[in-house]
Amino acid sequence: MMSTAAVALAAAAASTATTASAQSVSLVPPMTQNTANPLSAILSPAYAGMGIEPTSLYPFTGTTERNNLTYTLLTNLQKYTGVPPHIRVGGNAGDTMLYNASSSGYTIHQNAYPSGSGQPNPSDLLYFGPSYFEAMDNFPEGTPITYGLNLAYQGSGWLDGIVAQANASLNGVQNVNIVGFEIGNEPDLYGQNQFRTDGSWTPTAYGNQWQQAAVAIYNNVLKAKNIGTNFFEPAATATTATSRGQPFRIANLVSTGVAAENGIYIAGWNQHDYFYYLGVSSYQLTSDHLLDLSATSSQFKEWRDQSQDAYNTGKPYYLREMGSVGPTGIQGISDTFANTLWTFHFFLYAATVQVASVQIHMTAESYASPWQPTASNSDGSQPHVRSSYYAFAAIDQIIGATCNVRVAQYSLNNIPSGYTNRLASYNTYTDGNLQTLIAINTQPAPSGSSMGTVTFTYTLPAWSGKTVYLSQLTAAGSDATQNTTWNGMSYEASGTGTMTQAGDQPQQVTVGQDGLLSVRVRDSQAVVVNLGSQIGTQNNQINTANCQKLASSTSEGNDVTVSGTVQAGSAGSSAPTFSSQPTGYNPFRNSVALNARPELVLVTLVAAGLGSLLVAFS
Repeated sequence: MMSTAAVALAAAAASTATTASAQSVSLVPPMTQNTANPLSAILSPAYAGMGIEPTSLYPFTGTTERNNLTYTLLTNLQKYTGVPPHIRVGGNAGDTMLYNASSSGYTIHQNAYPSGSGQPNPSDLLYFGPSYFEAMDNFPEGTPITYGLNLAYQGSGWLDGIVAQANASLNGVQNVNIVGFEIGNEPDLYGQNQFRTDGSWTPTAYGNQWQQAAVAIYNNVLKAKNIGTNFFEPAATATTATSRGQPFRIANLVSTGVAAENGIYIAGWNQHDYFYYLGVSSYQLTSDHLLDLSATSSQFKEWRDQSQDAYNTGKPYYLREMGSVGPTGIQGISDTFANTLWTFHFFLYAATVQVASVQIHMTAESYASPWQPTASNSDGSQPHVRSSYYAFAAIDQIIGATCNVRVAQYSLNNIPSGYTNRLASYNTYTDGNLQTLIAINTQPAPSGSSMGTVTFTYTLPAWSGKTVYLSQLTAAGSDATQNTTWNGMSYEASGTGTMTQAGDQPQQVTVGQDGLLSVRVRDSQAVVVNLGSQIGTQNNQINTANCQKLASSTSEGNDVTVSGTVQAGSAGSSAPTFSSQPTGYNPFRNSVALNARPELVLVTLVAAGLGSLLVAFS
């Protein structure tokens, strides 16, 4: 066992680069969540998920044979949290695809004579058949899926078509769980995409069509399957920050048909964002800018306000399409360790501003995808794991399977010279008590360069004399595209996505009797300190009571120690609400619930080596 003084040496020794300088920052984290602020709600085990562009489904899932790389990588994460990551199948292509029950085979066909509105891609450009949903069953058992339906098409029989698509999706899967629908993708852009006449397309018009579709799907599909009304996630907007998107803010949508019957059709609010978007953002992105933490906070302000307005309606807020660079990433940024650090930090940051679930968007030809599912047509690369996958492994091992973990951000006030906007500190609380310390250093540091370090010195009186374990998220540098490690593990070395031990193993350390703990974090690195055990080794067993309580509840209560902290909405005051008082929310409910009656929810949690644990409650 190592002494407190040895912590700095252990962390520094893990780096193969030369240490250029060492500076320090002091922290006194709250020992309980009562004074932690900002504080997340209890995190869903499926919090960190992925989104798949609908035309990229087959490369990721496989067809008659599953894609084993995808399956292995998702199963790895399932072993850490008890459930597979939440997958969203949706995107721009979804509003150009029509379901055709007579279409056979694992092929997305191009319509020879499209007549639907939309330019350059009409709303009936493509069509597909039942095999599309069969392919979804290649995901690990119990995978929760939000599925996007085509609202853009308004030709003859459009309403019957969207009902048929919804019904076929639920009937077509046996192994996975479709837990929610998006009705349309990014309706704020329908005028721009010429899906609708721009002058007549308003939030009111959208709300009316959305309500018409939701009611029809419930009456003709969900009701017969004993599925409740709240199965839909509006509005899947691209952005509410622009003049075109602002009318689609939550504060406005609650006065439209979306909020029909006091919001009974809404499972949660669904919006999209990217830190940077090719062809839209007005500057040239660099890794240096990506790793400037203030840039993320500034860019996300609108979405932070939207999440707070969602909270005021008593509904969760989902970020179902997200990423550092859309739509397909930038080589040399998206495929590097810089993006891994950004993604890891964003998962933590988003939780503290009341985002209930984050889906990082993937396409089959994207440097931003955490893995390359099939041979790439663009650069010829073979299937492989990208560095950003390690961010998912890290956040999932931190969350675990216990259904009682919250994240809090700790504000650093004594940033050392040269590290402004490069350091971040988060803590997690289990059953209300401090469990994990997370130190992040995003100072850009290319491989082989002279790298600095920052010592995070914690004052932890309640931890004096106790054992902690240090786990690193690290690579040779911020520009590294290979050989990332997390918690002493590699997912690349096997060539199959299977976890193998690699690199420096977690360090066991005793906190000083004075309650001081010093942790050195190299530039372009993150270190996670866990009390009592190596992170991921004790919190990966499902806590049935906690998960049952979380899954059955539609509200966790009103006080900040239960629901998380929240601030004023985008307009400077509370958004209109569905009830007289916001009731908090349950981020877990839609991530694990099977198709079930509201009065009887069945939750299947699949734990590695334990088979399926079926929890029934009323």
